[in-house]
Amino acid sequence: MKFITSLLLGALAVPAFSAISAPESYGVLFLDRSGSMMTQRPDGQSRCAFSKQQAINKVTQFFLDSSINGQKLNVKTFSNGGQIQSISSGFVDFTSAFMALQQLDSEGCTGLTALAEAMCDGADELRNNFSVEASQGAILRVYGSTDGDENASPVANCGGSNWQAQVTSKYFLELPQVQFNATIYTGTVQNIVNVNSAVANDASANASSQKLNAQNIPTFEFLKQLATKTGGKVELVSDSDGGSGQW
Repeated sequence: MKFITSLLLGALAVPAFSAISAPESYGVLFLDRSGSMMTQRPDGQSRCAFSKQQAINKVTQFFLDSSINGQKLNVKTFSNGGQIQSISSGFVDFTSAFMALQQLDSEGCTGLTALAEAMCDGADELRNNFSVEASQGAILRVYGSTDGDENASPVANCGGSNWQAQVTSKYFLELPQVQFNATIYTGTVQNIVNVNSAVANDASANASSQKLNAQNIPTFEFLKQLATKTGGKVELVSDSDGGSGQW
């Protein structure tokens, strides 16, 4: 509790001028709580526990980083289809989002990976609640973390063989657009390092949506390309990485 109090007091001490210029942001942060997140890392933590700590860091950055200028955030978890939960009970301020994550079970990950459903849910909820703010210049941001492939989303909720096309439409084609930011947990970053270079060097990655809509590609590559296309960022976290959870 002493740590929490110190952090909250530190937030109050941030100079007022630090959040003047950036447009407001409204966000959804969702955490993969499927069974594969119980994979143990070399440091003894599970991915489940490590992702919780990273999420706390991201919440802090969302609200205190003046270039993001976060206003309200909904913190959610997902695993099996139809099991998306808001652990913050809707869109809240920094203190409430922080406390919601503090109370989340560090080792409670189980089930399948309804990734597409969670992605579509986040974009829809932001658009339904903050389209007016977006029309006035606010940025709608989804922060998603996962370690596995889509395998459990109901067909009616962005699942099925064309799930990538459905997700792309939610973020890139429907208005207002929503920015996607991906955190990818994996045993090694080697299998997706080449995707980093490919996306960065592909001049057409930001020019059209045809590449994403043509056919399904590996899940991690899809997340990276969607983040690039929507102006978001990608964080690759190997099990041996002790990253801070900040972009």
